[in-house]
Amino acid sequence: MIPVKEVMTRNVITFKEDTPVEEIAQTLTSKHITGAPVVAGDGLVVGIVSEVDVFTKKGSLARDIMSPHVITVTEDTGIDEAARLMAGERIRRVPVIKRGKMVGLLSRSDVLDFFAKTRWTCNVCGRWERGLERPERCFSCSSTDIHLERADPGH
Repeated sequence: MIPVKEVMTRNVITFKEDTPVEEIAQTLTSKHITGAPVVAGDGLVVGIVSEVDVFTKKGSLARDIMSPHVITVTEDTGIDEAARLMAGERIRRVPVIKRGKMVGLLSRSDVLDFFAKTRWTCNVCGRWERGLERPERCFSCSSTDIHLERADPGH
């Protein structure tokens, strides 16, 4: 299992509950992101605000338009489990929590980047495959001696 702490974004853009909606829109646009966590003064994640929230909800501050239902994972959650959670809940990002505080953010693009740049390689025959989970056996020679390696993009 590869924990999300290996691939999450650590320098996370966040908004405070009293951030004006105009500032949220400008930040999302300038940083080329589709949403970000909303944090309280004590650093706890209290919501998520997305680009859709900005242009579909009424309000002047983050607390007015944010989605208060926040799905989180811990830094030791497996990337495969987090990816299934995001797909199943149809969400683009999950805050990564350690002892109640946010320590990072895992986005679908982080998962896709991991998938595209890593591969599971058989130490016996050299056959490799991409995947979020370690294969039980090599498809070619049935060996269980498999390791994760960085792959050349596109190969």
